[in-house]
Amino acid sequence: MQIMFTSFYLKCINSLLIRTYRKNVKKYGFTPRGLFWNSRKSQENRFKILSKLLLKYSKTIDKEIRIADIGCGYGDLNSFLLKNFVKKFSYKGYDINPQFIDYCKTLKKSNENFFFVSDHPLETCDFSIMNGTYNYAINENIYRWEKYLIHNLEKCYKHSKIGIIFNLQHSNSTKIENSIFYTSRSSMEEKLKKIFNVVNSFYFNTTPNDVYYVILDS
Repeated sequence: MQIMFTSFYLKCINSLLIRTYRKNVKKYGFTPRGLFWNSRKSQENRFKILSKLLLKYSKTIDKEIRIADIGCGYGDLNSFLLKNFVKKFSYKGYDINPQFIDYCKTLKKSNENFFFVSDHPLETCDFSIMNGTYNYAINENIYRWEKYLIHNLEKCYKHSKIGIIFNLQHSNSTKIENSIFYTSRSSMEEKLKKIFNVVNSFYFNTTPNDVYYVILDS
């Protein structure tokens, strides 16, 4: 019964998220605001930090880094990495929203085979990256939203050879406010350490409202 409930619950959450993002894109267009981001500048600041963390934890990789972008939205992380990332990499973008994947394929015709409808990597990668993927909470039940978040992290972890890197909004205490999920850094780290081998967390001045987690296999 628990497995059936989990499967049904996850499908419901994904369906509601797809519907919500479609409405938001209809209102604001394919802009950062359509993805519930404040601005392109804040988005770029997060990309810079994710790139920094990728470099830090990929020093042992001599060949290209295989990156899976989970919740890829418009595929902007790929565009940023192509311009700014100093190491060779391969990229696959995944999103549960078919509208976003269709948009990516239309916009980036030369890379149209790099985008897929999924909530996890469909093949083995080195790192799964989630940039704000779990910020927008479709309900106000903290326990259920954390359960949804961690379930998805576990799925991605299984397909990630080295680990996963993701960010969340943070607060002194865990809460959902105006549909945004805020985590307590220490509380989330404690939960993650019960499941994963190695968990590190970071703050950066350029994104003061975010906490970044790096989960490694060893």
